[in-house]
Amino acid sequence: MSKTTVTPDEITAKLKQPGPKLNSKPTDRLPAPSMEMSMTLTLEQLRPYDRNPRTQRNPAYDDIKASIQAVGLKQKLTVTQRPGDDKFMISDGGNTRLSILNELYRETGDERYFRQDCHYIPWQGEINVLAGHLAENDNRGQLSWIERARGIFEAKRMIEEMDGRISQNKLADRLRELGYAVDKSHVSRMLYTIEHFLPTIPMTLEAGMGRPQIVKLISYRQFCEECWGRCRDFWQRHQDDPGEGQPWLDNVLHGDFAQAWHDEMSQLDHEGQTEFAWNLVEDRLKGMLHEQTGLHYNPLDMSWKNWFTVRKHGHSASEEDKADIWTTVDAELERLRNPQARHLYPPVPEKPKPSTAPPPPAGNAPVLPPLDADDSHDDDEFGFPSFDDGQTDFSTVDTTPTPDSRPAVPRAGGVDEPLEIKKMRARMAELETRNAELEEQATRAQSSQDVDGEGGGLLDVDGLMREHNPQPERSPEEQATLIDDLTLDPYNESEGHRQLRHMMAKEHGEEAIDFEAAALKSVPLQSGGPVAPITDLWSVPTWRRSPRDLRVQIGEMIKALGEWAGIEVSGANAEAPLHLNASQGLGFEVNPLSGDASVRAQRIWQLLAGLQGTFDPQMTAEISLLGELVGSHGDDMETRLPDGLLIRVWWLIRLIRVLRETSENAGENAS
Repeated sequence: MSKTTVTPDEITAKLKQPGPKLNSKPTDRLPAPSMEMSMTLTLEQLRPYDRNPRTQRNPAYDDIKASIQAVGLKQKLTVTQRPGDDKFMISDGGNTRLSILNELYRETGDERYFRQDCHYIPWQGEINVLAGHLAENDNRGQLSWIERARGIFEAKRMIEEMDGRISQNKLADRLRELGYAVDKSHVSRMLYTIEHFLPTIPMTLEAGMGRPQIVKLISYRQFCEECWGRCRDFWQRHQDDPGEGQPWLDNVLHGDFAQAWHDEMSQLDHEGQTEFAWNLVEDRLKGMLHEQTGLHYNPLDMSWKNWFTVRKHGHSASEEDKADIWTTVDAELERLRNPQARHLYPPVPEKPKPSTAPPPPAGNAPVLPPLDADDSHDDDEFGFPSFDDGQTDFSTVDTTPTPDSRPAVPRAGGVDEPLEIKKMRARMAELETRNAELEEQATRAQSSQDVDGEGGGLLDVDGLMREHNPQPERSPEEQATLIDDLTLDPYNESEGHRQLRHMMAKEHGEEAIDFEAAALKSVPLQSGGPVAPITDLWSVPTWRRSPRDLRVQIGEMIKALGEWAGIEVSGANAEAPLHLNASQGLGFEVNPLSGDASVRAQRIWQLLAGLQGTFDPQMTAEISLLGELVGSHGDDMETRLPDGLLIRVWWLIRLIRVLRETSENAGENAS
């Protein structure tokens, strides 16, 4: 059988037949590599890590940019690719460098910034990328506490999505396996920060609050929570019989500690601060516990000190110390439940009971008050039995000696008392009466001094002398006006905080100052010279606020400073170095000093010229001259202002400020 021969035309026809139909979609890019390798990528192919724990600008951003601009990128970017993504993503840190490269390329258009050699690693999972960024940034010491805490919290969430709930210890072990080693205690504090502090003080945390402050704040919150729990447990045990503590039972059992903590601490959150004023935090938290639980400040303060003492010593603290932490709080809770009547000291004397003793003998025997057989309970501080002088007439006492050689006086109770003691008591009473008379005479003598400025006496309507009151009484309207004038930034202090201040001041032997009371008192400063004493360093009376009157007061201060410095001060001589003018400007003008002026004169002239805005190019204008005048630096004691003039410099500045405000309101020009 002969073999079939295929012609060239048949071969051509076969080749022109269409192939099988393609069922899959065509691709325009290659899949991600499955192994580590180096590759060159453009900025268009790169994207930053969208879950970067860093939320603030890198503090070294400008330095890194200058380095890249000078020598290029020394360390390759490490990249990876999420499944299904068309771009490569930064892995293990590098977002800052990528941002700088984009910025430099936009600024210069230089191709060396557009194309970069990168190190590619295959995709391993979200948790691996997050751990890589945490490790890279943390190793460089560039992450704040809250940024690390957010990263730890996000890592915990990712791991729990894959493997279920995980403990803090296992979380630290898992992160270590992923290349991010972190202390287990830090993990606990970071998660505590996210849960309890981030919603309450976000601005303080974002500003960079560090670990030492976080540790301290955690201890403050833990004490408050334990104290609240102590109160809650107490009232739960006594729900059926709360006594008079029903309001506190309802408040603690149905109240929310977390909300109370949040409401109190959120008021202390301010932008830019990285550390609290801890004494203020302590006061506010004790005030919060006082308002919420009813506990007084003293037992709260004692438990606070005990709690932190035991915490400081840790395991070395004795069991007795640990047991004593809440002793005062427990006692205060019992007092709230069953308040006791206050015991007055000295005790109120009881009314004498009717005596069943026989009546006193007739004759000249005195009538004495009934006394107990035991006198030891009624002894006064000198060891003598107390008695009621004024009821006994010792001129009629029978002084016939008794058989035991001690003159005795019959008593209503049938027991005799030594006569010597009775005489001594009578003598003491006479001395006390005489002392009171002498004190009264001294007071009258002081108030009857001449009205010549020495004694300060004043003649009243009856022609008698009364003591001069150096602080004239003000009407309620005047007091309110003065307080408003002295109030720059109103602050509403809670009653609890005020009580705590007074208690702490009393414990230190001091007296707490309340603004409302202190604002109405004068703190005078007395010094020689023609200038009147300064009785207030802030308030300027309304009747002395006219522009001319203010300039006159300013002139008095200028004159005092000029006399001390040896500078001519004149209102008539317009060429004087210090010319007073009560009609315009600030009330004074400065003219050039002579070349042989003393250093003291030069310093005062410079100060006054600076207040007026005048500059002499022949003289130095260093700001340090103020330090020489106030005495904060410099060795020349001759140029340091005395205390009296230092206060007047402050008063001069205050008068100038008031003058400018008054002149502006009146349409004048004080400059």
